[in-house]
Amino acid sequence: MASRNRSDKLGRKLVQVGFVLLCLYPLALVIYKRVTFRPGPTLTSWLLPFDPLLMAGELVQRDWSVIVIGAPLLLIALTFIFGRAFCGWVCPVGTVLDLIRPIAFWQKQDSAKAKAKRPPVKWNPFPSTHNTWARYYILIAALAGGAFSLQALGLLDPLVIFHRTVTTITVNAFALRQPDLRVYLSVVSLIFLGIVALELWQPRFWCRNLCPLGALLSLFSRWSLLNRHMSEACNSCGDCRHVCPMNAIGKEPHNTDYGDCTFCLECESACAKRGITFGWGMLAGKQWQREGVIQDATGAPQLKGYYTSAELKVSRRQLLGGMAAGAASLALVPVVGLTNPRKVIRPPGALPEDEFVRTCIACQECVRVCPTGGLRPTFLESGLAGIGTPQLIPRQGGCSINPSCPDLCAQVCPVGALRPIQPEELRIGLAHVDRSLCLAWDQGVKCIVCVEACLVNAAQAYNGRVTVDPQRCTGCGRCESGCPVAGSAIHVKSL
Repeated sequence: MASRNRSDKLGRKLVQVGFVLLCLYPLALVIYKRVTFRPGPTLTSWLLPFDPLLMAGELVQRDWSVIVIGAPLLLIALTFIFGRAFCGWVCPVGTVLDLIRPIAFWQKQDSAKAKAKRPPVKWNPFPSTHNTWARYYILIAALAGGAFSLQALGLLDPLVIFHRTVTTITVNAFALRQPDLRVYLSVVSLIFLGIVALELWQPRFWCRNLCPLGALLSLFSRWSLLNRHMSEACNSCGDCRHVCPMNAIGKEPHNTDYGDCTFCLECESACAKRGITFGWGMLAGKQWQREGVIQDATGAPQLKGYYTSAELKVSRRQLLGGMAAGAASLALVPVVGLTNPRKVIRPPGALPEDEFVRTCIACQECVRVCPTGGLRPTFLESGLAGIGTPQLIPRQGGCSINPSCPDLCAQVCPVGALRPIQPEELRIGLAHVDRSLCLAWDQGVKCIVCVEACLVNAAQAYNGRVTVDPQRCTGCGRCESGCPVAGSAIHVKSL
């Protein structure tokens, strides 16, 4: 039995690492192309289309033509069967938290003190012994804010957080022109680092108390068909309760809150009597009601009891708290838009600026697939509401919709903030020549690098001097990217 428990935990770890590698595989292709300068396939993220939280936000804010319905509904259907197994086996954030938890050796000391019945702290808003309703408040706030802007969902959705963090680090680490560490690098990674710090404080703190996606899945997982079974060998020692990272086991070890249980198998390994197994049975979401101890035919003690449905009860205080969270989220929407953003160059096919900022979730999928590395996330250039949204930095790399880049950014956008366009429709900016810096204007040098780089003949040389035809210029930035002058003598500005 012990070897079986170890093999079950090892199997879970392999499944978790496998799903993380699947999430990182599209980034590996980007690194391959950046390092070898060879063409390669471009893959979209397979995990974001399964995100039911994004689907819920789009249902209340976007037109239904761009919403992926089937994949999120499939995940919800699987939640009815397997409970919150997604959080314990598939979610990349949960996998990272499980991998770093052994570093927090002091948590084992706290667990030992808990077994010794250490007196609890008189007041603690986030006790380690049970979970709070904060995640439901955050879910309500994110959905309420999503009615006006999907940014709130993109800011707190764990799948988007993971993609945003790894994409930002990868793109900056393997940029052809290595930029300085911008402030946005720490900003977009700050939430992820905060999640990691909370994990070092309490096991799965983010998943238990703050994660809005986990809160959404927990609403459906209470009726899962997968169960945690307790045999008559259980002596109610409580070891399973002390090792459960999700605090899903109640004071009576037979009680399991399937709204929190991620089927991590930790309780199965901790049971010295080998009295815990997982399998199919009657509808989950049950609570064990103990009647007493009887003796079987051999005289051995045997627990007798029955299961009752564990309903999700909402108190008046919790209802008022949810309403307050939604109202606070709606109040923050106009506050975030108070800043005065300057115009930035958006990727091709971007919606009008106000609508684009409301729709973009800052997942940075377009930044990942940009073949020239010209797309970068903004910091405050587009205001507070636009932090992390993509902009084109022509000096880093120009934009060209051609066979080498068949409108990739629009293909990978999961929320329709970027729409497909034809190459002849490309017009995202206008180039201007700084005559005081241009070698052809200032020094009379025969330099026509920008003219040769232009694909639409907008940059032209007259008597050795470069001019730009505003009727032809698409703002692709190839001229600015190729200019040999330090800082470039030709600059693309937003229309």
